[in-house]
Amino acid sequence: MNVHPTILAMPVAIPLLFGALSLLMQGIRTPHRVRVQQILAGIAIGANLILALLLLSYTLSGGRMSFQMGLWPAPFGITVYIDGLSAIMLTTVGLLSALIFPFAVATMDAERARLGFYPMALFLLMGANGAFITGDLFNLYVFYEVLLMSSFVLLTLGGTPSQINGGIRYVVLNLMGSMMLLLAAGITYGTLGTLNMAHIAVRMGATPYLVQAVIAGLLLIAFGAKAAAFPVFFWLPSSYHTPHPAVTALFSGVLTKVGMYSLFRTFPLFFPWLLDEWQPLILTIAGLTMVIGVLGAFAQPTIRRLLSFHIISQIGYMFMGLGVAMAPTPYGVGFGLALAILFLVHNQIVKTALLLGGGAVELETGTGKLNELGGVVALRPFQAALFFLAAFSLAGFPPTSGFIGKLGLLEVTFSSGSWVIAAVSVFVSLLTTMSMIRLWQYVFWGKPHSKYRMPKKLATQGASMAMTVPVLILVVLSIAIGVMAQPALDAVQVAASQVIDRVGYVETVGPELTASDLQIPFGNYPADAVAAGR
Repeated sequence: MNVHPTILAMPVAIPLLFGALSLLMQGIRTPHRVRVQQILAGIAIGANLILALLLLSYTLSGGRMSFQMGLWPAPFGITVYIDGLSAIMLTTVGLLSALIFPFAVATMDAERARLGFYPMALFLLMGANGAFITGDLFNLYVFYEVLLMSSFVLLTLGGTPSQINGGIRYVVLNLMGSMMLLLAAGITYGTLGTLNMAHIAVRMGATPYLVQAVIAGLLLIAFGAKAAAFPVFFWLPSSYHTPHPAVTALFSGVLTKVGMYSLFRTFPLFFPWLLDEWQPLILTIAGLTMVIGVLGAFAQPTIRRLLSFHIISQIGYMFMGLGVAMAPTPYGVGFGLALAILFLVHNQIVKTALLLGGGAVELETGTGKLNELGGVVALRPFQAALFFLAAFSLAGFPPTSGFIGKLGLLEVTFSSGSWVIAAVSVFVSLLTTMSMIRLWQYVFWGKPHSKYRMPKKLATQGASMAMTVPVLILVVLSIAIGVMAQPALDAVQVAASQVIDRVGYVETVGPELTASDLQIPFGNYPADAVAAGR
């Protein structure tokens, strides 16, 4: 299948164009303004998903491509790049956006919709897509700022005291991460003379080790903060429970996952040797993130605060995959990264399902407090069954995507000799199961409270379907990945092989980048090291 390179600009152009048109409607006083914004958002989200699926089909067949904006050759212009990992992330975020959209239309109150929910959601999608396809370190920072600005607006729509409090913490801590990323970009440009990712990959090996360590450390802190890993996770549980449930679900599927994507992209490309040398540090971060996240969930009084801590805990598993990303395995180098990608996709699917399901309970009953809930299984048995399946997928029970992801990561950590983190991951899975059982008992079991009064807007058949069908699709998708594990593994292995192929990345972006740097040793790692017996 032939794909013209200019199509690579469309994942940013589509939400930007429709978001700008939708934002223009804010200045037009008409009773149909929100309805027009909904139509524009629906068109943009649908077109974005179709485009993402097209790119996914192209990349998973082995293709990858880049495009130089303005026809400036690399490394002088702005580079966009697409491979299997980029396409998987574009598709997953596009699918989640398409499923959250009807939930938002059915449940969003008029005030938040009037204040600009739909254009801000499109700008959030634009920022995420831009981060997935950029081939330039500074533009990665720019798209993170787009994410930060749009997410702050979405977080504070409604203006309640809890939202403002959570929003301030969110912005302050994320700005610290952004400063670390900007500082890393500045040091990179000052020492390497380039911000093009392919050019950085070529030149990084010739820089002193101290410079490499400083840049890698800053990126680890910056992206770790964006991903809500230990010890820079405090912004997430203080903010995610405050906005509308549709916003929380959108954040869960997008924000922290962009941080993990950035780690998966930059470390194997810039300094894969540090993944080996820093493995103890990365696995320590993984273990602490897992344990603190799951223990924090036990102390939470509301559905969304509890699920927010589980987001943190599950980020630990992704860090565990990063720690063993380049470890030699019986299935080849890079299999750990493939499983980390699979677990990332699984978590996007399942956490969004849980937050949509929990958000529906909160909207229908008027409360998210565990001690004020109960008996929801009698009111909504089908929705309760879906939540049950999603909860046990999160815990890692077969035949779901959680089981495949956790089992694969466990096998890689055992084969690489990382026994401690393997034991910690099993322990955290048991605690996750206990936490999900506790949540189920509080929310769904027992007798319904007589005070439950469903709002009129949510009492319609259409609203019930809009809240249920997205969760159903996500749960079915999780089970399908678990049942048909081999095609899923094949897909993520293609993506991982493209990520660790540093030479292929550079040749796709611009073969001329190596012409002036032939004196610098450059190749794929750790394939060369493994061949040498390291």
